[in-house]
Amino acid sequence: MKLTINDRLIEAHESQTVLEAARTHGIEIPTLCHHPDLRPVGSCRLCVVEIGSPGQLATACTLSVRAGLEVRTETPAVVETRRAILELLLQDYADAGDAAGDRESTEFERWLKRYDVRRTAAAPFRRYAVNSDPNPVLWVDWNKCILCTRCVRACAELQGRFVWGVSERGHRIRIVAGADTELLNARCESCGTCVAYCPTGALDDKPSVGRGRAERLVTTTCAYCGVGCQLDLNIRGGKIIRVTPPPPATKEVAEYPRPTARRGNTADLSPGRRASVNGLQLCVKGRYGYDFVHHPDRLTGPQVRRYLLEGRVRHGAPRDAWVPVGWDRALDLAAEKLLAIKRESGAQGIGVLSSAKCTNEENYLMQKFARQVLGTHNVDHCARLCHSSTVAGLAACFGSGAMSNTMRDITQCAQAILIIGSNTTEQHPVFGAQLRQAILQRGVPLVVADPRRIDITEFATLHLRQKPGTDVALLNGLMQIVLAHGWHDRAFIERRCEGFDAFREAVRTYTPQRVAEITGVPVEQLERAAEILALNRPMAAIWSMGITQHTSGVLNVLALGNLQMLLGNMGVPGGGVNPLRGQNNVQGACDVGALPNLLPGYQHVADVAVRARFSAAWQVESAGWTAAQPPTFQLDERPGLTVTEMIDQAGTGRLRGLYIMGENPAMTEPDVNHARQCLEACEVVILQEIFPSETAAAADILLPGVSWAEKTGTTTNTDRRIQLVRQALPPCGESRPDWWITSELARRMLAREGRVPIGPQAGWNHASPDAIMEEIAALTPAYGGVRHARLESGETLHWPVPSPDHPGTPILHVGRFTRGSGAFHITEHVPPKELPDDQYPMVLTTGRVLYHWHGAEMTRRVPALLALYPETVVEISPEDAARIELESQTLVRVTSRRGEMIARALVTDRVPPGLVFGNFHFPGRRNVNNLTIAALDPLAKIPEYKVCAVRLETM
Repeated sequence: MKLTINDRLIEAHESQTVLEAARTHGIEIPTLCHHPDLRPVGSCRLCVVEIGSPGQLATACTLSVRAGLEVRTETPAVVETRRAILELLLQDYADAGDAAGDRESTEFERWLKRYDVRRTAAAPFRRYAVNSDPNPVLWVDWNKCILCTRCVRACAELQGRFVWGVSERGHRIRIVAGADTELLNARCESCGTCVAYCPTGALDDKPSVGRGRAERLVTTTCAYCGVGCQLDLNIRGGKIIRVTPPPPATKEVAEYPRPTARRGNTADLSPGRRASVNGLQLCVKGRYGYDFVHHPDRLTGPQVRRYLLEGRVRHGAPRDAWVPVGWDRALDLAAEKLLAIKRESGAQGIGVLSSAKCTNEENYLMQKFARQVLGTHNVDHCARLCHSSTVAGLAACFGSGAMSNTMRDITQCAQAILIIGSNTTEQHPVFGAQLRQAILQRGVPLVVADPRRIDITEFATLHLRQKPGTDVALLNGLMQIVLAHGWHDRAFIERRCEGFDAFREAVRTYTPQRVAEITGVPVEQLERAAEILALNRPMAAIWSMGITQHTSGVLNVLALGNLQMLLGNMGVPGGGVNPLRGQNNVQGACDVGALPNLLPGYQHVADVAVRARFSAAWQVESAGWTAAQPPTFQLDERPGLTVTEMIDQAGTGRLRGLYIMGENPAMTEPDVNHARQCLEACEVVILQEIFPSETAAAADILLPGVSWAEKTGTTTNTDRRIQLVRQALPPCGESRPDWWITSELARRMLAREGRVPIGPQAGWNHASPDAIMEEIAALTPAYGGVRHARLESGETLHWPVPSPDHPGTPILHVGRFTRGSGAFHITEHVPPKELPDDQYPMVLTTGRVLYHWHGAEMTRRVPALLALYPETVVEISPEDAARIELESQTLVRVTSRRGEMIARALVTDRVPPGLVFGNFHFPGRRNVNNLTIAALDPLAKIPEYKVCAVRLETM
């Protein structure tokens, strides 16, 4: 429809407000209470405009467009009204000046200046204490509050936490946390979303207050979980002083003031740029977890053990003191040690551990180093410990082991959601908040299957509390009910699937009564869950390590694949199989081949044609080869060792050398006491790290890599979205990018063996990470069209991107599965390897907490995060606490057949009787992996972190 704004005829959609229509056409109307991400309330009235006859005022943020409407935005009456509003707001506004030099003008200050509104009387008395809340990351100064309620609405509508509210009336009205308590007592997640939406500075980032204004901004990708949030690093004096969300990507929100510091190493964020996964949202780690970059523990130069410099052989003796050396000496020693092992024991005597914390380019070079330079497929990374069963299971079902849909697709299109084995709001907090949005705003029914009462269950239509290790039985039971009621999608199954008849016969035995006995879930809940999931399509299935870290992990994933085919939820918006990756680049590290059985692009090492192609690409030959004596380099047809197998063989001497990049197996392996013994026994351990991690105690050569803020490259998030990591800071001391270190080591080893790279993909002289991506694209079909330049221009690329002109593939398996037909599999319930008995009567399960990440080498070095979660805590049910006369917050000893853990007890109904939950974020006796079992899934070789038998006693 057409309307007139300021005598200009414009077109608008009938769903738009006058404010939205004006912004779409570049017409500025001031606001304070309004934000396009939030529902309009029209409370501040600063957006008044004149409509119809002169003097008729209306708020543009709540006024719907209509045909023929005449609007004027800057008439004398409008300006006078806005000035009066600003003068009233200014009467109670008091700025103590604490953060005066930290940012550009706030929105409020901008409008004061625009309408020339100044204080006419003495500054008001400050009614509230400045920095009035003890939260370590949120600065609260209610003297600056104008009661716009954007913080209240952002917390409720975007985060779904409902921390902020309005209290009192009249002149005493104010914003309060919870029932007028401290933020953390009001269940604040410390995400800082309220800070991002505050227009006055009443809320601010406490670690940044008083640190000055940024000199430049660099947009990059978060270093933590697999959601892949975009953020701006605010740099001043060579340090990160603040993290903010990137500028909005559309004209509609372009008027909101953003820092105007010079942008470095980033493309211009034009209105046409695609949206980020997070918008203005970040989690507590993404927004406040950056101080580790500047921690004094950072490794700043190479170090080697004294015995190596003196030419002595350790012969199993304890490793002696570290000695700083230059890069040439450290790399020469590393090359000599690895070559000596290769000559004496063959390439299979060496293992390579790559890293999901590092970029695609760095992981690609690590697996190339193992295969080309060493000649072994002994390369793996932490995906083995989190999602190897997902890759194996989904590949068997569909031909691709990745998330099939995007996070945005799920939150906008799913009509039902199943979360099983994923504590989404703590492990993937921004996506978890977006799921809460979908539930609150669209009314999407949610079924959560988890033994613990995790936070997301508060929003669930139904919470199924199955016994740990009974997921196959639970899923088979749900599918049996679906089939019994005829709720399955017959047309989809006939058209696109195979193996259905045998599958149907297998699940007949999983009657509701039998499944209730196995899982502990009541029959009526099973029937209700099946009805919700079957009758609200498309349904998105979401899972994480609660499903995969079992000896039945592959079976669990196969069962989820069966469920989604049964209901016809594949290849459609809002459906799919959606495993959430725990680290920032688990997906990418798998994509580029850091796996012992798969080359880049999930091309199997057993495939003759695949091996021939990579052998030709990575061809190396002794110097002086001729056409009469052609190159003979060939990749091995045998898959290599997994990470758990490498660690175990290091303890027996069969594997003599380990080259580790950015992993900390001394913290993260199951039965970690055994893992430490194996690492200590290993003849040579070369560790490439940013901190002296727990694994460094067993290392012989320490090579300092750079942090995520000091490197350039790409990572691939959980929904296959490839994104740039941009260098914001120079390397710390003499540290170097991981790709440079691996390349230098490779060149030294090839030169010492007299081997010469032949061809454009064989060499190690990459000038920069974008050149490495060119090589990845040449050898990896799914990345064939990926280029740094495309990402810099703002393109959103979800692989597969087979060619430079391909736009990417947000949804997999549309019309056809990667393998052709989707394959149903027979899955039978298999109990966990270790169940409770008289000696160890309780079940232990493990996971992460909101404030820490993985082994917490980074988050434990962020003072604010450590203040929020300072020590190991185990969750114990009130019934179990009463049985052993345990009070909350007391120290307990948790013991398994493999070791013990000392932790503080949290007595809570989050866990049912008989279950103990612990985390692995703290080292030594505080690490839950002292207890976990190294029992492996027979196919994926993933350890069973989620179930083992323990006993618990008070200290």
